[in-house]
Amino acid sequence: MASDIRKATSTSHRKKLTQERDTLLKQPAELQAYDEKHRHYADMKISLDLDDGVNVNYGKFGDLLAEVKAVTGGGDEE
Repeated sequence: MASDIRKATSTSHRKKLTQERDTLLKQPAELQAYDEKHRHYADMKISLDLDDGVNVNYGKFGDLLAEVKAVTGGGDEE
């Protein structure tokens, strides 16, 4: 990837390749963090009651699910 960046013929192409590389470098850390969070919730063995509905059940998983804030009406905390 580094050689492709050096060989890029235009600034825009070089910038695009650099951004792709940066994204790929960040992904392992993001996946590790998600895995740890997922393991924590799995260890909690949360029980779900279908009669509670989506809002309540999704709320039990905190920020593990990306859509939980949209479903439960929570604000954007990032």
